[in-house]
Amino acid sequence: MPVVLALVTALVRPSAAEPLPLGRSDREVAVADRVMRVAVYRPDCRDIERLIVVFHGSDRNPVLARDNAVPIAEAGCALIVAPLFDAERFGRWAYQFGGVGDVVEAAGRRRFRFRPPDATTGALVLALVDHLRREAGRPWIPYVLLGHSAGAQFLSRFAALEQNAASRIVVANPGSHVTPDLAVRFPYGLGGIPDPPGGEGALRRYLAAPLVIIAAERDVGRAGLLKTPGAERQGQTRRERAMSTFEAARRAAAGRDWAFGWKLVIVGGLGHGSGRLYARPETAEAVLGSSPRQRETPDIGLLPHNPRGGGVDIIR
Repeated sequence: MPVVLALVTALVRPSAAEPLPLGRSDREVAVADRVMRVAVYRPDCRDIERLIVVFHGSDRNPVLARDNAVPIAEAGCALIVAPLFDAERFGRWAYQFGGVGDVVEAAGRRRFRFRPPDATTGALVLALVDHLRREAGRPWIPYVLLGHSAGAQFLSRFAALEQNAASRIVVANPGSHVTPDLAVRFPYGLGGIPDPPGGEGALRRYLAAPLVIIAAERDVGRAGLLKTPGAERQGQTRRERAMSTFEAARRAAAGRDWAFGWKLVIVGGLGHGSGRLYARPETAEAVLGSSPRQRETPDIGLLPHNPRGGGVDIIR
C-alpha cells in the first residue's frame, strides 16, 4: 500500500453526514459512484466565505497539501478540502493531463480515446464541489480551485476543457500548461479535441477564465521537470513555461478581441514547493482576491503586459 494511502486510511474518519469539525479532519465522501478520501481544514470563523479545493502534487499527499494551505484558509476564512487522487485510479492521463481521455492500444498503435463528458476527472471534481457545498449547507458558496505542480497541470487542463463556475482557478508551478492554440495538440494545446468539448468555443472560454498562474521566481531547475517535446516547446523551466503560456494567451485574446481573464503572479525568492509559497501573503491575495484597499496599494507581483506585445513569446 502506498505510503500516502496508508497514512490517510489509518486516520479515523467521521461519517460524511456529520458536521465538519473545526481545525484539521479527514473523511471519506461518496461522489459519482466513487469514494473519495479528503483532508479538510475548517478555520474558526463565524461564516465560511468560500470553499478552496486544493490539488496535491505527484507525491499524492492530500494531508500535506491541506496543511500547506492553512495560511490561505486563515487569511480568507475559507474551508480547505484536499482530495486524494491515488495513482491506482488516477495515473498521469487521468490526473496531470486532465482525465478527459485515456491512451489505449488498438491495432498495434497507441491511440487517445476521449471519455464521455460525465466520466472525466473534471466531472468528478465538479460533483465533489457540489457535494461539499451541500454538506456545508451553503450550495451557492463561491469556490476556488488551487493546485501545485502536478495538481496545477490537472487544473490547466480542467480550465481549458471543463465548463465550471469557479471564482478562481489557481495553477502554481505546473510542469506544463495548455497552450491556447487549436493547432497545438492536446495535452499541450487544444488541437485534436472534438467540438465539444474543444473548438473555438472552448478556446474563447479558456481565455476568459479567471485563471491565475503563479510562478516561483527561482523555480528554474530541470530535475523532475516534464521534458516531453510538447512541454519543452513551452520553455526550458517552469517559470519560462508560465510566462510563455500567459503571453501566448494574452496575444491570442487581443488578436481576436476576446475577453481575457488571466493573471500572472511571480513570487520572488522561492523555488519549487508549495509550503513556503502558500504561506506568502501575495499567494493568499492571488487565491482570495484583492480588497479595494489592497488594490490601491498592491504588493502582489502581477505582471501587466504591454498590449502591443513584449514578454516571452511561446516557442513553436
